[in-house]
Amino acid sequence: MIIFGWRVVFFTLTRGVFHCPDCGGDREYRRRYGRNFFTLFFIPVLPLNKTGGEFVECETCKGRWNVGVLEVPTSAQLAHMPAMLLRMAIAQVLRSGDYTNAAARERAVGVVRQAGDAAYDQAALDGDMGRPFDQVRAEMAHAASALAPEARERILSAAAEIALSDGPLSVSEEETLSAVGADLQLTRVQVTGVVSMARQSSGH
Repeated sequence: MIIFGWRVVFFTLTRGVFHCPDCGGDREYRRRYGRNFFTLFFIPVLPLNKTGGEFVECETCKGRWNVGVLEVPTSAQLAHMPAMLLRMAIAQVLRSGDYTNAAARERAVGVVRQAGDAAYDQAALDGDMGRPFDQVRAEMAHAASALAPEARERILSAAAEIALSDGPLSVSEEETLSAVGADLQLTRVQVTGVVSMARQSSGH
């Protein structure tokens, strides 16, 4: 007697940590997809069609989610996000002006360290400034929404103060600060206000 049929077999593509909506915290996940198999004596022998798309499965509660859930920052990512955004904002502004200015560079490294990245140094600053402009802007725009407006304003303010540490803002620096503000999802009024206050503080 031959016993045949079909069943769904699930495959794991990747593993990682995500913010689980049901658990309300960071949990390990598996990114998976299912596929129908023809079975012979209950053993999958012939792959058939896929059953829907990929999904994310929480290892703790076993809840299943659309892969878009991976776009939500984890607690660890949120903790490092201000320093990460600050690094990118400062690098953008520095390379639009005199990026060799010792005072500006020292100030930049000090500000990032105070934000929580204790290992940040001049070599890391050079690495940040060497990254493709469009890539950095895309990352900033993607991450900025996770921070409160006040935090984003502080990041822009720090970048403006560093740009002003070697003298008045150049046209290029002003344009870059406007672009950074836009990437941080700040309005034009907010950007103007932040930069004006930085000017007043520096005397430029």
